[in-house]
Amino acid sequence: MTRIHRYRERNAAIVKRKKASYLKQHGHLCCEACGFDFQANYGERGSGFIECHHSRPISEFVAGETTKLVDLVLLCANCHRMVHAARPWWTLEELRAALDTGQ
Repeated sequence: MTRIHRYRERNAAIVKRKKASYLKQHGHLCCEACGFDFQANYGERGSGFIECHHSRPISEFVAGETTKLVDLVLLCANCHRMVHAARPWWTLEELRAALDTGQ
């Protein structure tokens, strides 16, 4: 039996561009949901450290479509796990609302 499936690789260059863009705009990298700043909490070891989340699942992209900066959100590991804890995935707004209400 032969299986054929589509495989999409994540683009490290767009992640670098997202981090650089956010850093330029805000002066530091932090979670866009809860505000956690790895460098502020861990010093130099945390410099540049944050996860990059696709706000729209890659599986929903059509052939030839590429990730844009607006498709990416910077999240700490905890918030990223909460987004992916169950389907449907939370949006950034739903995640922020849960943090505000303590759900």
